[in-house]
Parts: sequence; C-alpha cells; structure tokens
Amino acid sequence: MKNRLRIAVLVSGGGTNLQALMDRMHEGTLKARIVCVGSDRPGAFGLERARTARIPTFVVDYSRYRRGEGGLPPMDTALVDQILARQRILPQGADPVAARRRLWGLICAERELMDRLDAHRPDLVCLAGFMRLLTPHFLDHYNTGGTFRVINIHPALLPAFPGRHGYRDTFHYGCKWGGVTVHFVDEGEDSGPVIAQAVYPIFDQDDESTVQKRGLHLEYKIYAQVINWIADGVVHVEPGPGPRPRVRIADPNYREIMGSWVESAFRFA
Repeated sequence: MKNRLRIAVLVSGGGTNLQALMDRMHEGTLKARIVCVGSDRPGAFGLERARTARIPTFVVDYSRYRRGEGGLPPMDTALVDQILARQRILPQGADPVAARRRLWGLICAERELMDRLDAHRPDLVCLAGFMRLLTPHFLDHYNTGGTFRVINIHPALLPAFPGRHGYRDTFHYGCKWGGVTVHFVDEGEDSGPVIAQAVYPIFDQDDESTVQKRGLHLEYKIYAQVINWIADGVVHVEPGPGPRPRVRIADPNYREIMGSWVESAFRFA
C-alpha cells in the first residue's frame, strides 16, 4: 500500500485501541505498519497483544527512574531548568528541589524511551492509553521542523474533561453528548491541537459502562482514520483565529466521514 507510515504505539494497559489498529493493519485498511509497541508497565496486556501479532515490544519502567534504582546520571541542571520553565506537567508552586528531581527522573526515562523508539525509526508515535505525561525533552525530539509527530486519543470532547477519566467525568457531569478526541501532543495535559473529534448521544437510561462502550466504538474508528489522513498528507496545522494553532483536514469526504461517525454512534446505541 502506498503512503504506509511506520508507527510506534505506546500503551499502559489493555491495549484495545492497539488491537483495533492491528486488526485494520492486517485487513489492509490502515495506511500504516506498526513497527513496535512500548509500555511503561511490564504487565500491560497490550504487550501480549503485540507479541501475539509478532510485533516487537519493549518496556521502559518509569517507576525505576522515579525511585532512582541503579543510580541516575548526574543531573544536567541547565537542561532541567530549561525544561522546567517550559513544562506544564508539574503543578505551579511545586517545591523547586523536588520538581527538579522528579523532572530529571522523567527525562532519564524518556531518554531510554527515545532510544527504544528510534531503533525502529517511526514516522509517528501514537499514544493509546499511555498514562505518562511527556516533557518538552521528549516532544522536541520528535516535533521537529514545525511538524507534530506524536498523537493521542482522549475519551472526551477536549478541552472539556482532560485527564484520565474522560468517560466518567462526562457521564457524572450530566452531559447529553459525549465524544472522543484525537490530538497532537504538546507540553500540557491533553492540550495539543485537535485533529478530529466524534460525538455520541447519552440517553437517560445509560450508565457509565454504556457510555464508555459507545465511546470506545468511536475511538477505534476515529484513530485509524486520523492515521490514514496523516499518511495521505491531508492533515495541515495552520495559524488559528486565536493564539492556538488549528488543524485543517483537506479530505473532500471529511463531512461525510464525520456524519458516518455520528450515525454509527446512534446505531451502536
């Protein structure tokens, strides 16, 4: 297939989005090849899914760096201070000594992560339930030349409900519509430029489990579609009307595709 991207997928848990991407890859409907799957957790079931599909896997144990096991290299103070000034991970007003120590551990973990990823030469890094916030040190390595090369899927309509519990927060807030978002990754928490979003209805008789199942049904569709759009070169990051960049999808079938997602969500309901 033409325009096949080399993609790396990072997971922390069960890897259902990973499985959906692998299924489409094997069907020939994904314009990408998954060249490796990495995790921060040795027991992540997503790794087993990848091994079953004979995709190379690796683990970078962040907890080891957090505990300082084996000894961290001497801190690069200039680098840490530079990243500390740009990062939006640690809370404002955090103890500067503790913040530098934590950030240095993250940077060391990310150095191993980058080494493991770069061995497979990915064109795109896809976060699929990877429960680690990335520092500017990692993002600068991949987002070069004005391009974004790290994407994430989030279980809510950003900028509403960032963080780990998008479905729960959407349901508990009492929303009548929920959604999923695929976005480029920047220094903040789920704050990068939005590439695509899909919505689903929430009915009075629904519970949190129903909402999550309906959202996951859309996640599997939208993530693969975004990867295909990137492979086709139709995803363009442009200046927005405000300070944030805006993403334009130059696909003549864009409206029809978005409409099919909504119809699919109603049928799934």
